[in-house]
Amino acid sequence: MKTALLSRLPILLLAFWLVSCGASTKNESVEIELKLTGEMLFEGANTLQVSGENQLIKVGNELDVEASAIKNVSVSAAVIELDDSSKEITESLLLQLVSDNNELFTIGTLSPLPDGNNLSLSMAENTSILPYLEDDGLTWVLDLNINEDHMDEMIVTGILTLIVDYIPSDN
Repeated sequence: MKTALLSRLPILLLAFWLVSCGASTKNESVEIELKLTGEMLFEGANTLQVSGENQLIKVGNELDVEASAIKNVSVSAAVIELDDSSKEITESLLLQLVSDNNELFTIGTLSPLPDGNNLSLSMAENTSILPYLEDDGLTWVLDLNINEDHMDEMIVTGILTLIVDYIPSDN
């Protein structure tokens, strides 16, 4: 019995050493700003959008890591800011994401809108967006229902808080 345990000890020590040497991930939060625009909006459902090209590189630069070291990105919070004139006519918000090779994906929604101009969206359950950030043609989409026509350009800003899991560099 003792010899069986002693003969397995080197294997157990090697396994422990290999596990301890493996790359461990770290997670940090990063905020990104969106500036969504649309014009000639008519009463009812409308869409504002902004391209998110190279957003994964920007997130990596913020954390001082290569984009390839990023293993997961999820959205933990989304705050949309409407100016007074936009807030008056807006009834609901729906923030989504789409890319060339990924279907439209819901990030968060809010309906009806509470008082104030900074509006925190109710977040979807699983907001892992790394496949979208890695893909070409990334576009952030804000669908909003308005109760009257708006012919001028509407600009809406948003702040997203991302939780980024990455493998830290050895530098």
